[in-house]
Amino acid sequence: MQAGLLLTALEALLRIEPGSDPFPGVLAALSAVFGFSEAIALGEGNDGRLDCIAAMPASLADLPWRNGRLFARVMDGRISVTFENAKLEEWRDLPPGRLSAAQSALYLPMRMRDRRGLLIMLRPLDAPGFSRDDVVLARKFALLASHALAARHANQSEAESRRLQRLTEQLRTSEQAAQRNANLLQEIVNLLPLSLTVKDAAGRLVLVNDAAAAAPAPAAAASRQEADIIAAGQQVTEEETSAGPEGERTFLTSRKPVRILEESLLLTASLDITERKHFERELAHRAYFDTLTGLPNRTLLQERVDAALRHRLPAQGCAMAFIDLDNFKHINDFFSHAVGDGLLVAVARRVGGLIRASDTLARISGDEFVLLLDPLPEPEQLYAAIDRILDSLKQPFAVEGFEILTSASVGVSLFPEHGRDYEALRRNADGAMYRAKMGRRGRAVYFDAGMGKAVTARMELEQELRLAVRDRHFRFAFQPKVELRSGRVIGFEALVRWVNGGGPIMAPSGFIDLAMELGIGDEITHFALQDTVAALERIDRRFGADTTISINVSARQANDPGFMRGFVAAIAATGRAQRLMLELTEDAFITAGQFQAQVLPLLREAGVRVSIDDFGTGYSSLGTLADITVDEVKVDRSFIRRIQDRPRSQGVLKAIGALGRALGTVVVAEGVETEEEARYLLQATDIDVAQGYLFGRPAFVEQLVRMPGRAFPRLR
Repeated sequence: MQAGLLLTALEALLRIEPGSDPFPGVLAALSAVFGFSEAIALGEGNDGRLDCIAAMPASLADLPWRNGRLFARVMDGRISVTFENAKLEEWRDLPPGRLSAAQSALYLPMRMRDRRGLLIMLRPLDAPGFSRDDVVLARKFALLASHALAARHANQSEAESRRLQRLTEQLRTSEQAAQRNANLLQEIVNLLPLSLTVKDAAGRLVLVNDAAAAAPAPAAAASRQEADIIAAGQQVTEEETSAGPEGERTFLTSRKPVRILEESLLLTASLDITERKHFERELAHRAYFDTLTGLPNRTLLQERVDAALRHRLPAQGCAMAFIDLDNFKHINDFFSHAVGDGLLVAVARRVGGLIRASDTLARISGDEFVLLLDPLPEPEQLYAAIDRILDSLKQPFAVEGFEILTSASVGVSLFPEHGRDYEALRRNADGAMYRAKMGRRGRAVYFDAGMGKAVTARMELEQELRLAVRDRHFRFAFQPKVELRSGRVIGFEALVRWVNGGGPIMAPSGFIDLAMELGIGDEITHFALQDTVAALERIDRRFGADTTISINVSARQANDPGFMRGFVAAIAATGRAQRLMLELTEDAFITAGQFQAQVLPLLREAGVRVSIDDFGTGYSSLGTLADITVDEVKVDRSFIRRIQDRPRSQGVLKAIGALGRALGTVVVAEGVETEEEARYLLQATDIDVAQGYLFGRPAFVEQLVRMPGRAFPRLR
């Protein structure tokens, strides 16, 4: 805007007619540019005296100005700005009351051919003084104005006028380009994801982007440092902290001194790295600490054990205790993962309160903790310390409003007797812990040489099982479910078998819990779906297309919405969802978990039926059946065995059968092995479907289709 007004003033000079006075129009235009209230144009005569060429207002034309040192410098080409003029020799002869010496003044050199001159512009007392930008504009105007005045005094020769016209057009073009570039530069620096400032040597801001304007003000110490950096002339990059409304922030700041047009400037670029620093600290913490409990993790534990053993003499012993919670999986499934996590935190806090400052308690995975006792206490003290931990973990835990009772099995290995490095001590302590779990839980077992084979055997089993999943060494056998009154086969249960090459076929009791513990049980469940769908065509040809096939899903899987969403999607993709039934233990339904709220609706939408397996072995009651929506209930075989001789079990079976009929739920008796058991169910209860060795052992599909008939003989 100011550049445009300046051009207007110059064009006024170009339009003057010979013999006319251009200054009234020029001064009026300049007043809009520089905001002055008074202006006087002076020219130097041959005798060195100053003549007034023009004045605004005209009443100032008769003022007697001295030609002093300031005016001499100005007429030599130097623009000057003053904020107080009383002591200047040029002002001494001015009559009082005509001008105020306290006004800010801008002295601008002007040249009329070989005659020197100057223009004095004065701002009102209540206006701010002339700025750096005013000086820059004035310097541009002085050059062209001098040419204009020279043209005027030379009667505006045509050639001079054309040259001035070209200069003016060039100025207009350059000013427009400069303004465009300035605007573009400002937009660019405002888009930068960092704060950017430029200051002069006095600390005044020359340029600031939006990010810098919104950033917290720098500390006084930083301002003092900026002056030192300008003086030293060296770039400095460092991290700084600053307090803001959202707390302390961290910045990576670079300051670089530069010199442009004889002016010293300081460029400062500052990037907010607060989140990055937090992330770096979080990564460093996660690398060595468990995020749930805050305890050291496996990595930090191993480093501490390695450090403890590096320069230790054999006589300087230490111990490693492997602590594993008993039945944690059941607690996790029964209550919820949130409660399970809360229990782990409480265990960490309780055990941590029992150990010495020199000991290290770490959580290495799931419900597994490792305690490094360093230095090794005397044997009696070691036993007492482990017993205190066992006893404390048998006390109730209050978690999420529940009172939880649990215990832990502990395995202990000693340095150097049971290992001279971390891995050997951990492996042997782990083996001792599994020996503890094989007997009475809630106890400690100390490693001895005889356990080495057991530890090795378990490790080999783990490796073989992982390879079996990788190479898919699993098949599924199908056991029929039979309608007692008609003898008709109405469905099958798919049961996994580990087929290890030419070796024996292993039932799920020998490996399925370990597979779940190792985190590879989900793959086996997907194998079950794929093999079941592949077998349906042969089963349909032999037993009809109205049979259902049941697939077992663990309570943990059932309460894992992520797994179940993927599994239901896989079922839907087969196009056989209506032929399938998922069998879940009752724990999946009565936990505070996710099954009924999130998973069951998915199954219903897909058309998959649901069965409660092993009903009666968990914590549910008959009332539970009224609160959940299932298609089938399978009564555990413990109620069926010799039912004709067990009056109390008879009462339970009658109640379950009656409730199932009332709810429209099919009730299946598991483990039926004799005709007496089957006949009792048929005659004395409302249970009319059975499964067990009486009707057939689990068989692979190629064996299944060779059964003699579609139905078994009716019971009488």
